Amino acid sequence: MTAPREDYINLGSLFRSSATITFVIQIVAVIVMIGSLSAYAVGDLFFGLNDELKILVLLITSIIALLVFLAAMSVFIRFSRRIGDAVVGPGIEEVKMDTPRVKTVVVAFGLLVALMGITGIYTWYLADLYFLAPWAFDLNSISIRIFGIALGAFFIALLVQIIIAGVGRTATKVIIEVLDADDSEFLE
Repeated sequence: MTAPREDYINLGSLFRSSATITFVIQIVAVIVMIGSLSAYAVGDLFFGLNDELKILVLLITSIIALLVFLAAMSVFIRFSRRIGDAVVGPGIEEVKMDTPRVKTVVVAFGLLVALMGITGIYTWYLADLYFLAPWAFDLNSISIRIFGIALGAFFIALLVQIIIAGVGRTATKVIIEVLDADDSEFLE
């Protein structure tokens, strides 16, 4: 008799997905930061152009944005599997959640990632409150404000990704050892 499928969790997929999501957030944040700084740099110049040149600038900007997006997709496709393999070692995919020690490791890992996310959000909030928002206000620039928000998203995703990459492989090894210990206890 086998246990129902809802008793199992695919840890390999969970760790890989977490790392991939943070990587995507970082790529989007970098694109937004580049775009917002570019908008700030050419903001007044753009509005001083006549209508025909504005259309040309928008077309060229669209082409550049698509090229950056395609380059980011290329980086994502190349590195997403490598990131996933770095986070999760071989030998673990689906594990039974009824095992108490496995559940403890998964919950502790989740708590660590959540705490790192909260720490990143709070750190960005403080940096935004004391540095980024006043900077954007002094310059009277929405573009700089968007840059600060994108920088915060990048920073938070980076912190969470560091924890996932640093702890994911360790958590995988611990779970494999727990499962091996449970199997050896059963065989004795």
